[in-house]
Amino acid sequence: MKSPALPRLTSLVTVGVCSTILLTVTAMLLLVDHFAVDYASREAEQRLQQLSWQMRDSFNNVLQKAGGDVLLLSELPQIRDASGPAEIRQVLENLQKTFPDYAWIGLANPDGGIYAGTQGLLEGVDVSQRPWFQGGQQRLYAGDFHPATLLGKQLPRSADPWRFVDVATPVYRSNGSYRGVLCVHMSWGWARRLVKTMLAPASAQYAAEFIVVRGDGTVMLGPKGMEEQKIALASLTQAQTGQPGAQTERWPDGRNYLTAYSQTGLDRDQASLKWSILVRQPVDVAMAGARALERQILILGAILGLALALAAALLARRLARPLNALSRAIEQRSALPAGACSGAAPIPTVDSFHEAHVLSRALVDLIAREERHALALQTMNEQLETTVAKRTREMARKALQLEQALAQEQSTQQLLQERAAELRAILDNAHDAFIALDPGGVVLDWNRQAEKLLGWSRREVIGQPLAAMILPPLLRRAYERDMRQLAASGNMGSGGGAAADTAAVLNRRVELNLVSRAGAEFPVEVSMAYVPRSSGHLFIAFLHDISERKTLFASMEAMALRDMLTGLPNRRALMQALPEAMQRASRTRKPCAVLFLDLDGFKLVNDRHGHDEGDELLRQFAQRIVDTVRKTDTVGRLAGDEFVVILEMLQGEDGAQEIADKLLPVLLQPFVLKTASVTLGASIGIALHQPDDAPDIELLIGRADRAMYAVKRQHKQRTAAL
Repeated sequence: MKSPALPRLTSLVTVGVCSTILLTVTAMLLLVDHFAVDYASREAEQRLQQLSWQMRDSFNNVLQKAGGDVLLLSELPQIRDASGPAEIRQVLENLQKTFPDYAWIGLANPDGGIYAGTQGLLEGVDVSQRPWFQGGQQRLYAGDFHPATLLGKQLPRSADPWRFVDVATPVYRSNGSYRGVLCVHMSWGWARRLVKTMLAPASAQYAAEFIVVRGDGTVMLGPKGMEEQKIALASLTQAQTGQPGAQTERWPDGRNYLTAYSQTGLDRDQASLKWSILVRQPVDVAMAGARALERQILILGAILGLALALAAALLARRLARPLNALSRAIEQRSALPAGACSGAAPIPTVDSFHEAHVLSRALVDLIAREERHALALQTMNEQLETTVAKRTREMARKALQLEQALAQEQSTQQLLQERAAELRAILDNAHDAFIALDPGGVVLDWNRQAEKLLGWSRREVIGQPLAAMILPPLLRRAYERDMRQLAASGNMGSGGGAAADTAAVLNRRVELNLVSRAGAEFPVEVSMAYVPRSSGHLFIAFLHDISERKTLFASMEAMALRDMLTGLPNRRALMQALPEAMQRASRTRKPCAVLFLDLDGFKLVNDRHGHDEGDELLRQFAQRIVDTVRKTDTVGRLAGDEFVVILEMLQGEDGAQEIADKLLPVLLQPFVLKTASVTLGASIGIALHQPDDAPDIELLIGRADRAMYAVKRQHKQRTAAL
């Protein structure tokens, strides 16, 4: 019978390979194009979000700094107990010279009249109805962006209208009586400079624009024509929820922008304001790189597809040639009559390439295996009867062994019952609490020590979930998750994967807090073990009360970080606090400094009046330092009469010098001891750490120490910096 006309293998392979290459290249191009566009979009969103977060943090830092300055002013004796407005005005004007953005600083009397103000502005004016006066009578207050009303007419004229942000706080005299309200009017110029500083590189590279919006939707800062206007956008609504993000939207000018948003203000900071920071970039600018990449990918893909299709056609023709030779040999063998195969010529071995060689050898081996299988089948039939008889004798032997095993099982069961009774007695008299749990966390067993420790009797807890009875609410969800993971880890003896990780967790002791039946929370040390069973598994836990040990460790830790004489942080505590201060300086870009103080003439007082009076002198000396520096600074004692002050959040290199200059007159005042009154001097060395300096603790303290000794050698009551 003549074979039907079928397509040649060469044609099929060529068409198939070309189609596969075309589909593969097309799919690859589409996939690359999709991810390129998606990547460009996410990259643009992240870039704009970074700009929004930087602007938000900068605004928060400025308001925090203003709040800190107002609080610091309210604690100065020159403000609290001033004898006249001139003394207060001098202090306020000194601060205004340092920070020109403080357009006006003033102190109002309790009745609302301005007692003193910088340059004498508004003195005598009634401000009792102003929001900053009413809000600053009880606590630190921050007033939102608003136009100038009383002060705008008295300040110099500027290109932009005067706009202010107010920060106010109550002031109390040293005797605790109410002094009035201290307020700083901070001009909006700092915000404009900040936006220009950040906008210059962003606008040049990304065509980005910053918009700062008040809570009522009014634009405080933005492109020309938008300021003092109200806007309503989806990104603004999202920003006011407090969650940062980015999205694409149409703005009132009719263009589509990629907009990133965030909100200023810190919940823990009383002097923070909720402003929305929007950073927008035209969508066509953001996606310009991705569109150019699309065109390049399409051109390259077309060239690559044509080249691969041509190569596939040539390769298919070469691969089909040896297969054609093999197929002709098979057709000749199949044309022979039945029974004549033994005399037929053998199928040739094709050596053109590996696959054709394997195929030809496989056909030869197939014929040989058929002959061998026929012979093997005959041999197996002969062996079958012998095998059946052998299996029958083996089954009889197995039945006898099973009967013996059942007798042994009964004996083992009785022994296990005796061992269980012994184990119950041991657990009931153990010093640690014992709890057995099923995989779902339900209590299966509970010893007497657990009853004493947790207050629940064994009868009450059996069959109850453990988490709801003894775990604090915050730990219950984590406990339930861990129990599910332990239950799902499978055979603990498998030795790999999740089972090995779970075994590592079970084989260590863990400290956590539990709640007794009476509601008291106490720490325990827990060790858990995994017990496999024929019907599953269970977990056992031993609990040891470590309340006394934790109390002892906490007491020892506190003693290790405190100077026993002055109560200040000791050398060890200072060595821990100084690296943290350096890290904050690097993060906030504000320098910190170390003051090294030495009490001149301390040894003479110690020798003349005794060690008790010397100790009292050191305590008073330490207290004066603490009372003089800022509350955010760290005061510690190194040894003897050597003290160290860590100053943070300095506004410049002169900040540390100003604090040292305030310390010197305070330390020169007489020290009233039990048997005498002495007057001593002090030497202060200053070492400044800039944000970009290497964080070397020993080098910084060594510089301050050398500066202090340089002062001491000059025999002068002053300070020096290195």
